[in-house]
Amino acid sequence: MKNHRKKPIIGALLVTGCLWTFGAAEDPGQKTAAVRSFAVKNARVFDGEKLIEGATVVVRDGKIFSVGLGPEGFGDGPVLDARGQTLLPGLFDAHVHTWSDDQLRQAAIFGVTTVIDMFMSPAMMKTMKETQAGRGALDRAFLVSPGVLATVSGGHGTQFGVPIPTIEPAADIRAYVDDRIAEGSDFIKIIQDDGSAYRFPRPTLSDAQVAALIEAAHARGKKAIIHAALLKNCLAALNAGVDGLAHLYFEDAADPDFGVLAARKKAFVIPTLSVLRGMAGIGDNGKLGEDGQLAPFIKPEDIAGLNASMGFQSGSAAYAAAEKALRQLKAAGVPILAGTDAPNPGTAFGVSLHGELELLVKAGLSPLEALRAATSVPADHFGLKERGRIRPGMTADLVLVNGDPSQDIRATRDIVQVWRGGVALNREGYRRTVRERREQAAELKKAPSPEYGTDGMVSDFERGKIETSFGAGWVVSTDVFYGGKSKAAMEWTAGGAQASQGAMKITGELLEGAPNRFAGAMFSPGAAMMQPVNLSGRKAVSFWAKANEPRACALDLFVQSRGFQPVIATFAVGPDWKEYTFSFADLKIDGAGLMAVFIGAFQDLGPFTLYIDNVRFQ
Repeated sequence: MKNHRKKPIIGALLVTGCLWTFGAAEDPGQKTAAVRSFAVKNARVFDGEKLIEGATVVVRDGKIFSVGLGPEGFGDGPVLDARGQTLLPGLFDAHVHTWSDDQLRQAAIFGVTTVIDMFMSPAMMKTMKETQAGRGALDRAFLVSPGVLATVSGGHGTQFGVPIPTIEPAADIRAYVDDRIAEGSDFIKIIQDDGSAYRFPRPTLSDAQVAALIEAAHARGKKAIIHAALLKNCLAALNAGVDGLAHLYFEDAADPDFGVLAARKKAFVIPTLSVLRGMAGIGDNGKLGEDGQLAPFIKPEDIAGLNASMGFQSGSAAYAAAEKALRQLKAAGVPILAGTDAPNPGTAFGVSLHGELELLVKAGLSPLEALRAATSVPADHFGLKERGRIRPGMTADLVLVNGDPSQDIRATRDIVQVWRGGVALNREGYRRTVRERREQAAELKKAPSPEYGTDGMVSDFERGKIETSFGAGWVVSTDVFYGGKSKAAMEWTAGGAQASQGAMKITGELLEGAPNRFAGAMFSPGAAMMQPVNLSGRKAVSFWAKANEPRACALDLFVQSRGFQPVIATFAVGPDWKEYTFSFADLKIDGAGLMAVFIGAFQDLGPFTLYIDNVRFQ
């Protein structure tokens, strides 16, 4: 008898795949310049630094033409009377991880018109930047990114299974930085995190390597930003001249000179209180989904994401230490930037920035300081001279809200209109699509549930063959359907996880041909292949896996609401048996309409041998 005790995987998941496409803006390529020229009168204007009461802002051809008092100079475009409302610069989220265009569209719908990405695929970064060059991509947030992050083999950032270059002990640091700049990195992102903050030891960069990376970045005119997990890492990086901290530290610790040191070194800090709160296990980020101004625009899977939590908890004392550190930074005059670390568990693109602003105010910033943290301050520190302010000549990225967020920061949520480059986003169309998505999700929960045992076991491979306790069984699946050439085969083999009788052995080779290369085995829980079933009564899928050699693998979940574009969670497999557990909430699905589960090798070219055992729904 096998032991099916749950053993959760430690570490955040990288969730990719094609998200639902939502309408966000009229196609700017099909419009005349008149659509990008308008005026807003009688507005309370927050210009990125201060308030101007009863002002008129004129936009011409996507740029701010004038900011002044009185009704003169409206121009030829439409005029919007904003009496009782506040016009803001488009908001910034200074810490996100971007994996699709739709995430950027979603951010913009919530008034977040610029995002500072902290780790993404260089190829995707290149494509997105090409799209937004000039006046393109006005239906989504403007992107700034470092591409990949600087870490060591086996260090934080490698656990997601995405192949990235790592820094070895004898690495040429300057060459590494040069390679990132050649890929198009806007700045250098550094990781120093030994896992001790969440009881998951792993290798990390040394203080000397961190200092060398900072020096190399500065030599090439680039800023260096660090994810430093512990207070001692933050202090060492500040002393080495790092430009900014991507987070506050993750532990219950304090240093009376922390704020003074950051100020003396002219560094900025992105606290990311939203994700720190989730890490601490406080778990109230989901209340954003109950806000009447935000809820109509939040997709069902993002409600699940806001309610999700990390696979580890740092504790409430660690969050209290972060708030105390933030008050130190404010007292010392250190620049604070608003960032969420979306889409990690407990966060979602766009919506979480409004929660972050409230958390910053609760931690001691004034509403005006919080607004600066999401507008002019990040624009200044990332060199975005045309964004973050309402001034003549600036790009017309604007957010109009009811009320006065300089008095009540929650007023940022009551959005009247968002403009990107002078183009008004179609928020009402987005709202309708979200409503339709919710109605569809409710229908999916009416689908039949499969007949499975109380333990949710799919396959334990104990009877000398590949079989399942329910559903249409296992089949080989490769990227050939997408134009690839990868291949795979599966067979039963003796000897499974935890000294059990057997397992499924998958052999194959990943070959060039498809954008996402994959090969492995796929299980359909319905009576026929890809027939949707209702597994909303289950919360996760788990399995044991090992490989002959370490390699990147993926779990793909096909859900009816997403068509044939799966949600993909990548993970790294080594030569020892290990249990992997993937929460539906973390993957932003609820199990309703599940059509298939794929497990196999992902992206890295070459042959592979993978073993799978004890696949079940928890």
